[in-house]
Amino acid sequence: MRGGVGTSKWYEENGYLEQPMSKHAQQAAARFDSWADSYGEDRISPWFHHYQSLALSQLDLGKGSFLDVGCGVGRAVRDAAQHLKPGKRACGIDISPKMIEKAQGLAKGLTSVEFQVANAEQIPYSDASFDSILCTCSFHHYENPTAALREIRRVLSKEGKFALLDSARDVSFPIWVQDRFRRYLEKSHVRYYSTKEIQAMLSETGWTVAGNLHRIKRFMDHRKVFTGLFLVACTK
Repeated sequence: MRGGVGTSKWYEENGYLEQPMSKHAQQAAARFDSWADSYGEDRISPWFHHYQSLALSQLDLGKGSFLDVGCGVGRAVRDAAQHLKPGKRACGIDISPKMIEKAQGLAKGLTSVEFQVANAEQIPYSDASFDSILCTCSFHHYENPTAALREIRRVLSKEGKFALLDSARDVSFPIWVQDRFRRYLEKSHVRYYSTKEIQAMLSETGWTVAGNLHRIKRFMDHRKVFTGLFLVACTK
């Protein structure tokens, strides 16, 4: 929110979405607006940073422009910007205006960096705009994940690569339990998918998995008690 304007009204007034925000999208934006002040500075931030860096390592960041879908306060965008060739850009989109506002402040002075408030299902860039795209720990919030995968594929270049990282309920039983609770208690959460479901959605939306889908299971890792993740790199 800005100047006391509600999140959905802010979207409409600033023209970031062609379609009105769904109730779920409003709830997701509101949740992350409320988290923005402490995001990147809380107890499990080292966990986020570690696995986001792991996902980034799957991409050839020196190849061209970069996009982070669900960028939060923009750490990965700032990191990617350090590897860009002259004239290329590192961009981030997030559904939360407060997250984007903080990201813009943290990236002040970085001329190759750009942030926009946007929904992953309606990415505000033209076809084949990016050579590397990242999406970490936000996929479980997407109301229509196949629409998001199709949008990401649309804005990726022909020879580009996409890295997707999120929790998977079949990798760790505690993550399965968390998923069941979060579906009822957290309005912005849709579901943690199984690795089989992820592979099926990628196939349905035209992606080719580059290599293997990695399953990551850890206990007491970077201050987080249970970790159960999948990481996959894809091409068109």
